[in-house]
Amino acid sequence: QYISIGITLVERVSGFKLILILPVFITLALVFFLITVLILVGVFAFAFFILFYAVGLLLHYVYLFLGGKGSLNRMLQCMFYSSAAMIFGVIILLLMIFNAYAKLDFSLFRAGFNSIYYLILLYIYGLWAVAGRKTYGVVRWKAFLGAVLPVIILLIFGIVFDKIALPKLQPWIT
Repeated sequence: QYISIGITLVERVSGFKLILILPVFITLALVFFLITVLILVGVFAFAFFILFYAVGLLLHYVYLFLGGKGSLNRMLQCMFYSSAAMIFGVIILLLMIFNAYAKLDFSLFRAGFNSIYYLILLYIYGLWAVAGRKTYGVVRWKAFLGAVLPVIILLIFGIVFDKIALPKLQPWIT
């Protein structure tokens, strides 16, 4: 979209004049792209902060219900540490680039997306169970039982996203 807008700025400029303004034009394009990326990163960071805070709050009360004794502050710290597993979501962005430019089939993108999502979810499930065990002092089976509620919610979200939202995003991805 930036290219189509930017071309109208230089449509009557040609030859040596185009070479003269090219560095300014490239800088302008990169600045607008950077502004868009920073806005999106801020929105995603805020959304992940709220979601991990909500999961930490939920797990705090679940582990208190299961007989554990711990603090909400420590659980929230563990939740925010576990958010580092989301970095593997960058692989999904790489799959999107392969889909758009290397003509990767959308069904392969979908399979890769689901695989990465479920592997990240499995890893985070383990992290949350360890966090519950260390923070609240519950036995291992109670730690895994306590962490299963948000994982089931995220599994349902993943299935619904795959069936409803991912096909609607196909034109943007391909």
